[in-house]
Amino acid sequence: MKIPTERKALLGIVVIGIIYFTLMIFPNFTGAKDINMLSIFEKDEFAQINHVVRMLKSGDSLYDALRRFFVYLHYFYGYPFYFFSALMVFSYRLLAGADWGNNISVLMLLLRQLVSVLPMIVSVALMVELQARRKSLFKALGTVLFLLAIPAVIQNNFWWHPDSLAILLVVLIFFFIDKDAFNYGKCFYIAAFICGIAFSVKYSGAFFVLAIPVYLVWGVAAKKIVLQRAFILAISFVIVMILGLVISNPLLLVPQERAEIIATQQLQFVQTRTGYYTVNPDWNLTAEKINRIVWPFYAHWFTLIIMLLGLVKGITSPRFRLLNVMILMYILPYLFTVGTSSIRPLYFLPLIIPLGSSLVHLFPERISFGKDVWRQFTLQKVNQLLFPVGVMILLLIQFGIYIQKDIQIYTDILHREERSESIAFYHDIEQLLVEQNIDKQPLKIYRDPTAYVPPKPNYDILMKWKLASYDYVNQHQPDLLLLEMAYVIEFIKPDVVESAVDPGDMLAWQQFYGDAYQNQLDGYSIFYQNEFGLALIHNELLK
Repeated sequence: MKIPTERKALLGIVVIGIIYFTLMIFPNFTGAKDINMLSIFEKDEFAQINHVVRMLKSGDSLYDALRRFFVYLHYFYGYPFYFFSALMVFSYRLLAGADWGNNISVLMLLLRQLVSVLPMIVSVALMVELQARRKSLFKALGTVLFLLAIPAVIQNNFWWHPDSLAILLVVLIFFFIDKDAFNYGKCFYIAAFICGIAFSVKYSGAFFVLAIPVYLVWGVAAKKIVLQRAFILAISFVIVMILGLVISNPLLLVPQERAEIIATQQLQFVQTRTGYYTVNPDWNLTAEKINRIVWPFYAHWFTLIIMLLGLVKGITSPRFRLLNVMILMYILPYLFTVGTSSIRPLYFLPLIIPLGSSLVHLFPERISFGKDVWRQFTLQKVNQLLFPVGVMILLLIQFGIYIQKDIQIYTDILHREERSESIAFYHDIEQLLVEQNIDKQPLKIYRDPTAYVPPKPNYDILMKWKLASYDYVNQHQPDLLLLEMAYVIEFIKPDVVESAVDPGDMLAWQQFYGDAYQNQLDGYSIFYQNEFGLALIHNELLK
């Protein structure tokens, strides 16, 4: 019995997804032998993991357990991200016993695979399904493979972060708007509710600020609804969206926690735009950033043009017009916002998946080289043959560039532990401690955020996001100081205070790190240094 094309396409996408998911397991099992190792590879994972573990810990009472589960404390991201993350490791918590929270490598594998990799696969598959309708095996599988190979997508697979979840929510909004198809019924309100959740995760829902009004005005112009109903629908959409925001972030109903959430978000906006230690002088989208971020991680200019042509073709097709107009209306405010913000490599991910899905409309159903093709060279045949062949050649070139970059990213992550300068720096120091018979005694060790120190019974490890200073060291009296040379070099620059986010903090760091570099820290001496770091030991231990 012949298998329908729709089933072949679905089966093919499932097979691709399973293989892709499996390939990501091997690198995602690295970089997490202990919790401190997280900070040297992904500071965000280090900052986040303890909150998920705390959420799932048993309380002294039901109230205590529920409070711990809902008051997640890390308000840089919305509650749905932490709720979904906790849900993904809940089964492991039940199976692994009392020590489950200490098995960081397994926890991070689960979180990276189930919160980053899996939602991304589903997002790409669903977005392509919307564009291809599974009517063409070649179109569907080709576009899925192409999008999953984008280096920014590969890079995103190797950390536990809300980006994939945010993209999935955006795709679901497109799905329900497309399904609603000017009926303005249940699917319209589901899209509104998801828009509220997407807003709470990473503000993704806010970028439908043009799409929804256009959808309503379009309905009026097409005489699907009258103007009065359009106003009512607009108000209803906002109300349901706010409902989705609040239900997915119940702490917004608690005044004290709401104030903390708002303060944290304000801090994040400031840090993202201005920088953490020194002010970022150039946060707009510049030619240098396009060369450094867009071309290597997303697509070269010719591929972006092809994607835009696919979007235009989708808009000209009555069947796909609504979806692709909604994608365009989503892209415009997003591109404006990101283009005038502090640009980072992963910021364009929510753009490239919807835009890239439009490639479906340029993939040919098949390419025929029959003997009669060249008998009558017409403009129609140019369109039927030369244009799709040209598109395929350019996309194959881009795919080859993707694979080359993907292999580099994959192998770098797979071997990141043995190649880590931070881990090597610690091992060198550990060897010196052994040689001087210091390694077995209790040690209080301060480390800069990405200076690695493994948890040990005799180690009391200190780490401060805002870095060390004389006041901090005098207060805690560490036996060993592990400072990152990158901070040392940055902070000893003569004009660094002028470019600081907080000149007072910077002045303290400049004095402390400068004295450390000059081996003039009172009570400490340089113990070891290399290109990565500078280690200073308390003089009492050298006696």
